Formats: sequence, C-alpha cells, structure tokens
Amino acid sequence: MRALVRTALGALLAQKRRSLLATTGVVIGVCALMVMISVGEGAKRKVLREFESMGRNLLVVSAGKVSIRGGRLIQRETATTLTREDAHAIEERVSGVVAVAPIYDGFTLVERGRVVIRTRITGTTPRYPEIRNFYPSLGRFFTWEELKGRMRVAVLGHDVARRLFGALNPVVQEVRIRRIPFKVVGVMEPKGVDASGEDQDDQILIPITTATIRVFHVTYVNAILVEARTEEAISMVARGITLLLRERHRLEGRSDDFTVSPMEEVMKQKAQAASIFAVLVAAVAAVSLVVGAIGVLAVMLLSVRERVQEIGIRRAVGATRRSVLFQFLVESLVLSVVGGGVGVFLGTLFSLVIALLAKWHLVLPFKGAAVGVAVSVITGVLSGLYPAYKASRIHPIQALRL
Repeated sequence: MRALVRTALGALLAQKRRSLLATTGVVIGVCALMVMISVGEGAKRKVLREFESMGRNLLVVSAGKVSIRGGRLIQRETATTLTREDAHAIEERVSGVVAVAPIYDGFTLVERGRVVIRTRITGTTPRYPEIRNFYPSLGRFFTWEELKGRMRVAVLGHDVARRLFGALNPVVQEVRIRRIPFKVVGVMEPKGVDASGEDQDDQILIPITTATIRVFHVTYVNAILVEARTEEAISMVARGITLLLRERHRLEGRSDDFTVSPMEEVMKQKAQAASIFAVLVAAVAAVSLVVGAIGVLAVMLLSVRERVQEIGIRRAVGATRRSVLFQFLVESLVLSVVGGGVGVFLGTLFSLVIALLAKWHLVLPFKGAAVGVAVSVITGVLSGLYPAYKASRIHPIQALRL
C-alpha cells in the first residue's frame, strides 16, 4: 500500500499545475461547506441571544400598522390613539399579563457642555428594565416617585455615555435634552441592536411623564411593552389585548389602529432568514464540489491516456488489474483529500473573519470539518473510480504497441 501511495504522489507531483487545478474545486466546495455551517450556527446563536435580550414572553403593542419583514418591525401607518391609560387597562384587565411598560420615543439633540449629539430619547416606566431584561451597570434606574413628579432624571445608554463623557463617570452629572437640564442617575449595560433593529446603547431613558409632557408635548405613546406570564399564554394575551383595545378605541366596524406583535414571531422570521442564507451557501458549496469532482475526473482520465505505456509495462512485469485500479484510485483520493484539508483550513479562517466582522462568538465548525473531509474522500473515490477502472482494463500488449 505504501508503494502505491508513493507512486501516486510521484505521478501527481510530476504534473503540479494540473493537480493544483484539479483540487481547486474541492478546496472551494469544502471551504464553502464549512463557512455555511459556521455562519448558520453563529446566526442561530445570535438570534437566540437577541431573543433572550428582548425579554421573556414579550409582546409589543405598536400604534398604527406594523408589519414584520426580515425579522424587523416595519412601521407602515402611524396613529396617535395609543395612550398610557391603555397600558394601565392592559395590566389591570388582560389575564396572563405580568408587567406593562408604555413607551414614547423620538430623536433629538442632547448637549453636555460643547459636546452635542443626536440620539433617541425613550420615555418609559421603572418596569422597563424588568420587562426587557436590561439593567443599569452604573448608578440606578429612575423611580416611580420620579415618574409621578415628572422629574428631569436620565439613564444613559452605554454608547451615549461614552460619546458625551468619555472615560468620566456620568452619574450625578448634567445633560441637556432640548436645552432642558437633566440629572444623570445611571448608565445602562451594553446591549447592542435588538430584534427590532434598534440600537439599545444609543438612547437615553427618562420617565414617560417627563418625555410626553416636558420634552415632546404629546398625549399619546408609540408602543406598549407587555410581558406574558408564560410562553403558552402569549397568544391568549395577544387576543385579550386586541379585544380590549378595540373596545377602548371604539373600533366596531373598522380595522385596528394598533398592532400586537409577539417577539417570538419576529425571531422566527430572523431565524428563517438565517436558514435561507445557509441554504444558499450550501448550494454554492454543492456546485463547487461537483465542479471539483469533474476537475478530478478530467485530470485522472487525461492521466490514464498519457500513461498507457506505463500501465502496459507494469502489467507486462506482473502488475495485476487490481493493483492498477488501486493506484489510480489512490491518486484521485490524494487529490481530493489534499483539497479537503486545504478547504478545512481556509473554511476555519474565513469563519473566524466572518465572526469578527459580524461581532458574534466564533462557532468552530468541527462538524463542518468532519463533513468536509468525508465529502472530499467520497468525491475522490467517485471521480477516480471510472478512470481507475479504465486503466485496469488496458491490455498490456496493446499498450506496448502504442
């Protein structure tokens, strides 16, 4: 067997350029297969982390018409009929509700000395951290007393604190929102982009009474966050909210002026989009592997044609058809295994680069490596089988006459 491997390696090294071209397709196919598995697993884990970061059993009641597209909530129509009283009614009258937090948000300028930035101001209640599983890393969140008193207190998002204060501790410092002074009482932990596409680190949280009355001068809210008691209760809570709000908004005979969106539906769409991407990459990998197999097949057929006399001499001095068959199978197998090994290395490297660019934890594709090597071996055997059989059927006398 060792002699067969040495002979196969010698034959392949004699035609380096041809061997390199034959393995390119296998390299690309195995590399794409590994990247597909790594990206697919990484995307799934990212979706799960986003789902956990959104809060447990969360529903979002949005003012106006909202659709879920590509795993994001897209506002199609706006409305000014959703109020803080609606949020209170949901908490009091809908069965299965654990906590409720109304929200009004909008972008405006924020100043700290000569530093001026534009960020999102989110008015909400002290229930917000509990519902969103999102807490301050410095200082504290504002209280119910501060909400009732329409106090000018603010909790900064992580990026906002960095942009306004740099390395300084912002707690008990002052910022101006629309030129209104606010005392900073806390800084939220880093959160990143949530499932709805909003950057949670680029916002300032203030009491909703202060936001609606003192800052934005409105009487309505954008949305209401609702936490259901259990995952099984989400659909029941969604129906209860719909019936209650239709009654409160007197919508008999008219369509809803609000949208109830369970966050699990958003996450399902995100997971589906990630799966579609993985399937597309898998298709590319399959095509590349087919191209690689054809390349190996073409090289082996050409090798058989060029080495007819060599095969004839080997047969004349006693080589059996079986040994000739094995020699050419080993050659095709070496081409594919080498291509598979290089593909595994490049696939791991590209997976690392993608993980760094996408800012998620690297999922080392050990499964992809095993599958890639197995596929490359199968490719080598299948693509070398016919040329090896053809070589083994060459008659020694006819070969020596050529």
